[in-house]
Amino acid sequence: MVALLASLSGFVCFLGFGGLLGVTLGLIARSEIRRSSGRETGTGLATGAIILGSLNIVLAVVGLAVGFTYLAQESSRSLAVTPSHPFAPSPSPSPAPAPAPVAKPPSPRTRASRETGSQVTVLGSITLVDSAGDLATELSEQRAQASAAGEIPVLWLVMPNCKPCDGVAAALTEPQSQKALAKVRLIRVDAGEFQVELEQLGIPTEKIPGFVLLDGANHPRDFIHGGEWDADIAPNIAPVLGKFVHGSYRNRRFPWHGAVRDDETPT
Repeated sequence: MVALLASLSGFVCFLGFGGLLGVTLGLIARSEIRRSSGRETGTGLATGAIILGSLNIVLAVVGLAVGFTYLAQESSRSLAVTPSHPFAPSPSPSPAPAPAPVAKPPSPRTRASRETGSQVTVLGSITLVDSAGDLATELSEQRAQASAAGEIPVLWLVMPNCKPCDGVAAALTEPQSQKALAKVRLIRVDAGEFQVELEQLGIPTEKIPGFVLLDGANHPRDFIHGGEWDADIAPNIAPVLGKFVHGSYRNRRFPWHGAVRDDETPT
């Protein structure tokens, strides 16, 4: 009977307790069988109980070892993921300073009209005036304002949809032009809109863009046009216009021979 209980304990119970009980009962059963002098049997069951109990104990020990190992690994992962000290909050980055406004090149077309009146735009060291109204009156007023401001007045002739005119306009804000044309008042006029008035003053309009230095009566005393340089970029434009406005432009591709008289044909 004890041998049978030992076998059942070693087989049915788990976690090592049944194994330990099975081994203990198996040993007791074998001891009683030996003392019974053959009256009791079950030596095989007792031995089996001891074996099963031992196996149960071994499995329990292995299971516990595996369990402890798993728990240790999980604990290590948790420590690796969760810092022992919370991170200090990162300071919010300071907003980047707003970029300084960049002066835009003037509109390539004359913005003023006879109806809207003249418009003045300051482009660094250059003053740009889009003229409107009565041309002779406007030129006289602009020459007077230039004189008061210590500027050189220069008449600039343009036409709508003129790419070389656009190139000159874009070049005005470049450093080369700012230096070459410092203290210059550019009086921009649409040569098509004011063609009659320009012809009356003897100002040539055949070559655009054109640049005119005026005398006291608003007649041209010198003239050049965009054919004096190659590509319409500041490095080409600025040296020519700089010398022209200061009266030192001598070696010209297209020398100007003065205003055309009524009995002459423009060349």
